[in-house]
Amino acid sequence: MHQVSAEEQTDFQLQQTTLIPASEAQYWSFQFQQQADQLEVWFTFSWTEHGAPDRGSYTRPLFNLKQNQTGAFSINGRFSSDQGQHYASHSVNLGFVDRFHDNLFLPQAPDHRVDLRAHLF
Repeated sequence: MHQVSAEEQTDFQLQQTTLIPASEAQYWSFQFQQQADQLEVWFTFSWTEHGAPDRGSYTRPLFNLKQNQTGAFSINGRFSSDQGQHYASHSVNLGFVDRFHDNLFLPQAPDHRVDLRAHLF
């Protein structure tokens, strides 16, 4: 899994993390379920994690990854507090592979893509 985040609080400097999730069943707002030779990827929207506008607070299927396939997910949001508003954007690349390598997400476009980014201005 490869996650890239940019938040207003850090002047939108890109922060990235590449990892193998500690849990085979869940990471951040994603849930995973392996079915034979494919991986079902589900997502749950949360106001506190993803910000406004509302995109439906329910768990929804994103895509099924077959062996050696990748998927990409993007979401952004607006957050409000006593200090004002701030914005965040997250992009996550997911792969269903036997062995991770550094170039997994670089040589080709993902097999599946879901974009829940909203026009925030």
